[in-house]
Amino acid sequence: MKLSIRRLATVGTALAATVVLMAPTASAVKPGETFRYGSLDCTASADMNGNGALKCTGTMDVTWRAKVKCKAGFTSYGSWQTNAQGGTKESKSESKCVFAVEDVTIDPIV
Repeated sequence: MKLSIRRLATVGTALAATVVLMAPTASAVKPGETFRYGSLDCTASADMNGNGALKCTGTMDVTWRAKVKCKAGFTSYGSWQTNAQGGTKESKSESKCVFAVEDVTIDPIV
């Protein structure tokens, strides 16, 4: 019985590691650029007030938010979103970057 429990624990650990490794990597993009994250099509943007945002369309069971990096080096985050039911969701930060938004990254809960 102990051997079976250990074997199950080992298999469970391996499966958990595989799920983490299967998650797509997130790359930073400039405002106006688009990228694909798993089955989501995403577009980064910035408004005139220096707020960065990320809009993603598609269906994927992941919770995510925009991670906005300012040219001055500051980082801020948008609201949490999920596309589990499909559709288009937007995560907008209140970054108010002084100079400009340098890049935007999708920040998922893995």
